[in-house]
Amino acid sequence: MKRYIITGAPGTGKTTLIDALRNNNFYCFEEVSRRIIISEQQTNGNKTPWEDVVGFTDLVYEKTIEELKIPTPKTTFVDRGLPDNIAYLKLQNQIIDNQFLDFNYKQYYNTTVFILSPWKKIYVKDPQRLQSFEQTKKLHTLLLQTYKDLGFSIHFLPNSTLLERKQLIIDIVNKESEIGF
Repeated sequence: MKRYIITGAPGTGKTTLIDALRNNNFYCFEEVSRRIIISEQQTNGNKTPWEDVVGFTDLVYEKTIEELKIPTPKTTFVDRGLPDNIAYLKLQNQIIDNQFLDFNYKQYYNTTVFILSPWKKIYVKDPQRLQSFEQTKKLHTLLLQTYKDLGFSIHFLPNSTLLERKQLIIDIVNKESEIGF
C-alpha cells in the first residue's frame, strides 16, 4: 500500500499525530530526519539541517529508501515524506539533486498529503528543533509549494485538538478507500 504523508514545519504536531494514529491501529513510520539528527548529535556529526543540509538530505534519502522497501499491508502514515528534503534544500538556497527531482514519488506515496501549519501556541524548540518560529513559517511555504509542484493533493489540518486532527485524517482516508483512491 502507498503511504500517506503527514508533513509540516518543525513543531506543528506531526509526531503527536502519528503516535495517535498508531494507537488507532494504523501502521506508522517515525520521522527519519529526527532519528538522523539525534544520531549526528550523539556522534558529534554535522549532517543536520543547520550545519550540512546537503549531507543531511543525502542521509535522509538513503534511510527513507530503505523504509520504502518495507511492505505495508494496511493503511500507513509517515512522519514527513521524501519531498520534504526539497523544501529543506530550497530553504538553504542549495541545488536540488536529481535523486529528488527524478524520484517516482507516486510509486510509494498516496497523492493525498496532510499538512500541518505553523502554530505558535504549540511550537517549542528542543535539541533537534533549533529553528525559530519565523523559520518554520518559511519552511511551511516551501513545503506547500514543493508538494503542489510534485502534483500532490494537499489537505490542511486545522490548528485544533489532536482528536479533531486525527478524526479528519481518518475520515479522509476512509472516504478515499470507499471511492478507490
